[in-house]
Amino acid sequence: MPKKTFLVTLTVAVEASDEELASGLSELAQVERSLTRAVNAALEQPRPLGWQTVRSSELDPASSNCGRCTRCGGWVTDRDRPEPLDGLGNGARVDGQLLCDEHLPEGHRWAF
Repeated sequence: MPKKTFLVTLTVAVEASDEELASGLSELAQVERSLTRAVNAALEQPRPLGWQTVRSSELDPASSNCGRCTRCGGWVTDRDRPEPLDGLGNGARVDGQLLCDEHLPEGHRWAF
């Protein structure tokens, strides 16, 4: 039986004090540490009625604007089509192939 893939979106505000950033860890490492603490705290907190920290939806190329990059297999959304999915990487179709931003031709508006 084929596996289903789901997009899970978690929104968390991350704070790092100047002291934390000056602790000797790289800024990225400190932000990652702060993010881990914030995610854990958000998941442990009771949520007010109607407020959600986590959203998920099944990724289904047949019914939504998503698919796998033809070259690397990463999940992307076609930014040139209606209703792109936030949370997925940018992609577009070139010569009928869905490509991620890293595999789009140089100069393509979604290539980075």
